[in-house]
Amino acid sequence: MVAIQSLLSPNVLTEVVSQKAATTDWLINLMGLGPGGRNEKFVGHGRYGAYHIFNHTRKVAQGRMPGTAAGRSSPNAVGQVLFTYPRMHDSISLPAEIMHNLAQISDPTQRDKAGADMIKRQTDYLGEKCANWRKAMLIGMMRDALYYTTEGDEVKFNYSGTGTQISFDMPAGNKTKLDMLGEGDIIAASWHTASTDIPDHLGKINRAFQILCGGGLKAAIITHQIFNYIRRNDVVQDEHGTSMPPYLRYEVLEIAGKPGESMKNVLVVELRSFPGCTFYVTDEVIDLGYDASESLQPIVPANKGIFLGFDPGIEGIVTCYLGSEPIAEYDAGPEVVKVGLNSWSVKRSNPTSTELYGLDNALIVNTIPKSIAIGTLVY
Repeated sequence: MVAIQSLLSPNVLTEVVSQKAATTDWLINLMGLGPGGRNEKFVGHGRYGAYHIFNHTRKVAQGRMPGTAAGRSSPNAVGQVLFTYPRMHDSISLPAEIMHNLAQISDPTQRDKAGADMIKRQTDYLGEKCANWRKAMLIGMMRDALYYTTEGDEVKFNYSGTGTQISFDMPAGNKTKLDMLGEGDIIAASWHTASTDIPDHLGKINRAFQILCGGGLKAAIITHQIFNYIRRNDVVQDEHGTSMPPYLRYEVLEIAGKPGESMKNVLVVELRSFPGCTFYVTDEVIDLGYDASESLQPIVPANKGIFLGFDPGIEGIVTCYLGSEPIAEYDAGPEVVKVGLNSWSVKRSNPTSTELYGLDNALIVNTIPKSIAIGTLVY
């Protein structure tokens, strides 16, 4: 029983769930948005919070004649966004009678005493669901299409425009055909057409990010459908010729740690015709169906691409702000303020069971809304 007690202690449970949430998803890991990640940020918020929008500048500091006083510049305009933290609170019930009579999954010839093996696996499962909750917010933020509906006490995310929108202030020009500068659509021809000058489009997106926010096109997330159009494109093929491959980089994204090392479903590509931009190629989906229903949603919608005007590994642009709330882990227990992601267990009687709990108060935001664009590439 010592092993069971240790496994179910709040510190161990939170550590297991946090590690699982931080390491099993490539996108959350890439942007440092998992528990303990470089872009997690707690600034003392409870249920409500705020963040600032602060763009880079292209203005030059004032020059002055020798012996004169310093010039006076106006402060950079700062926008403030007020928000209410979304809340995830989920649990899994494990009846003692069932747990005690299970065989070990890892060794079916041995009985899983008190369900230790199953409790560990269910804890890992809860960690994956917690990671997916943050990932659902991240995908919605990158699309600027994160909506939620309420049914009783339940709050459910969707990307279809149903319910209330959590707005991330992405400019209208950073959507559809990308009229990002008001000079006309950057995606002026479909990428399905082999003669479309895709490198020219990428160059114009890069220019637009430089002018809008001082960044540059550093990464894009696309599907294999779009990647096939790029590699077969006449202009892309003409630029690399027949003697060289079209790629400076073409490999499978590696995710450290188990089970991440076995989830090799993302290609990483850098084009010779447009160096400096990393393409993440994936058809991965997330299930927003909750429990019995199913609603598989891709990271990137069909015929579209998500473009990032910054290195996704950089700190301080895409940020996971953490909220907090007081929680009593069991009846008549002390109230403890929980920040961000936490987990714990409770023993119940009549019938005897172990309940695993997960709690997260967090919101993933883009502090430079002009630095992400989602374009319709095939039409």
